[in-house]
Amino acid sequence: MSHTKKNRAILAGSAATTFAIAAVLMLSIFVSYTAAQQAMPANATKPVDGYNLPQGHMNAVRHVFDDSSLRVDHYCKSNDKIMMVCQLYDGPSANATLIGIEYIIMQQQYESLPDREKPYWHAHSEEFAPDRADPMMPELNPEEAKAEMAKLRPTWGKVIITWQPNDDMPSFPPQVQLVDHPFMVNASVTDIANATMSNSTDQ
Repeated sequence: MSHTKKNRAILAGSAATTFAIAAVLMLSIFVSYTAAQQAMPANATKPVDGYNLPQGHMNAVRHVFDDSSLRVDHYCKSNDKIMMVCQLYDGPSANATLIGIEYIIMQQQYESLPDREKPYWHAHSEEFAPDRADPMMPELNPEEAKAEMAKLRPTWGKVIITWQPNDDMPSFPPQVQLVDHPFMVNASVTDIANATMSNSTDQ
């Protein structure tokens, strides 16, 4: 047999061996994954489960610096370290974009924060006013919503926007929203409503 034929035979044998090893590895991974699925109880929960409290979600404005009038939909669940963690979306539809998160803590936890950290948090006792965040809970009637808001009123929130909704891509670094910033305060629901009424009158 010539050297060329020998080299071809060696290469073919190496390729076959490599393919066989890859096939065995893939089969091993598949078997392990299937076994893990079968071992998992049917009612097992995952970190993504539960981000819609029994009382439903909440939406509020003044969470996005570049668009303070946008209603941001909060899907929240309790947390074993702090009171609550919320996923923030730019709408309630099935294809809404996840644009950030909000951490919610109790007064005592806020007081324990380092002074350098406190400016990043906002008091819901102030922010829940109709002329500020104007929070709403669409799944509840007014009385039920009022009762739930009363539970959240003593808490503090920290909003981190990871994707500016007006951008096509999440192309900027995550930003902590300074809800008490003068611009955000001035761009309140009342101001937006007054501007809308003024424009209508001018026309």
